[in-house]
Amino acid sequence: MFNHPPGTGTGAALDSPDTTGGQDVAMAFATRVGLVIVGLLIQGMLAYLLLPEGRGSYALCLVFGTLLGLFFAPGAQQGAQQFVMTGQTTVSQAVSSALTICLVGGLLASVVAIPLIHSDLAFFHKAETRSFYWGLALVPLTAFSAAVEHQLAALRRFARLAVFSLLRVTTNALAMLLFVWGWGLGVDGALAAFATGPLVMIATCLWYLRRHCGLVLTFPPSRSCFTRILHYGWRYHLARIGGGIGPQLGIVLLGGIASGADIGLFAAAISIIFGFGVISNSVSNAMLPRIAGRERHELAARCLRLVCGGTALPILCLLAVSEPLVRLLLSEAFLPMTPLLWIIAPGSLASATANILMTYFKGVDRPGICSWGVCLGLCVNVGALFWLFPLMGVQGAAWALTIGMVCQCLFLTAVFSRLTGMSWRAVWLPQSGDATYLRESIWALWERGAERRVAP
Repeated sequence: MFNHPPGTGTGAALDSPDTTGGQDVAMAFATRVGLVIVGLLIQGMLAYLLLPEGRGSYALCLVFGTLLGLFFAPGAQQGAQQFVMTGQTTVSQAVSSALTICLVGGLLASVVAIPLIHSDLAFFHKAETRSFYWGLALVPLTAFSAAVEHQLAALRRFARLAVFSLLRVTTNALAMLLFVWGWGLGVDGALAAFATGPLVMIATCLWYLRRHCGLVLTFPPSRSCFTRILHYGWRYHLARIGGGIGPQLGIVLLGGIASGADIGLFAAAISIIFGFGVISNSVSNAMLPRIAGRERHELAARCLRLVCGGTALPILCLLAVSEPLVRLLLSEAFLPMTPLLWIIAPGSLASATANILMTYFKGVDRPGICSWGVCLGLCVNVGALFWLFPLMGVQGAAWALTIGMVCQCLFLTAVFSRLTGMSWRAVWLPQSGDATYLRESIWALWERGAERRVAP
């Protein structure tokens, strides 16, 4: 059992978590199932309410805003998180630094984006101008929302993070019904509904950090803390951009060469199949504070194997019923996307396992390796897309995505194996203790919950 890192504020020590790593992993598997279910419901609403053409416009505007947030907010998430996990700064300084980065990044993004929105680029003719402005408004919201989520993960408040995440997606779903179905606001309403999620996450996380972790907003942050966080963020920036843009790169490129309906089909397929990445994200959140500054490569390898199995099983179940599921969940208009799910599935699994490897490299202060792996995957993706799209259409974009993700995963595995001395067999093949580890963790978590339920 690990104690919480020092320097997180006077309130943090009073509310330190006392779960083991295995319990946190088991909790991650259990609680994030709800995110997948609600996420699928949201995809169904988008499909029925916007149809493929509108779904494509929504995807372009959403990707436009969220990717600008990635480009212009270096260090706001991983940098601030790393220094809190290792006890090198307080929660207050980390959150203040992240807020400063997000606000400045939002202004810079506006300076760059507004001329683009009014340009003659084909990408910006696939949706209304006002819809792209809605996407631009998401830049500081999504960036700072991710930053405060990373703070809860750094402090190992995984149960709270799970509850707040479920509240976020539930709010998104309810707002989608009100704005799009109730008020008939179309793509603009869907984007406004999406914005309610980050707003709720920011409000709930800041409330919790202030009440339980000693958060006091100090603005502006200290210069030394801000500089160190920004420096770490720059080192990881390429990997962070690539990790965010990887699944969405096809949407960006298709925005200039494909029809709105094809973009909508591709975006819907990605949203569904990559939705299972919440399993990997949950486990990496539980793993990172335990390997930060430590060489716990065996824990990383075990988490990789558990994520691989835990992600592959639901993906296989989804593929087995993909055609009737698409017909029921998204409507007949989206049936042409069924082959895309089969093509993208290996890429989604490769992305989930690569996320665990990148978490390890971040924890041992080697974020540059993540950047190299991500750049390799993106270059392969782009090259394959321009080669395959003229031959296969939107299915070529799906194949390009999968090939890029697999290449990234193989590169990261090779580097991990070389640095740790573990063979590929030891990294990937199930070990005798894996099932026991997971079973005991789930049982311990169940007993812990039972104790709390009977406590007065």
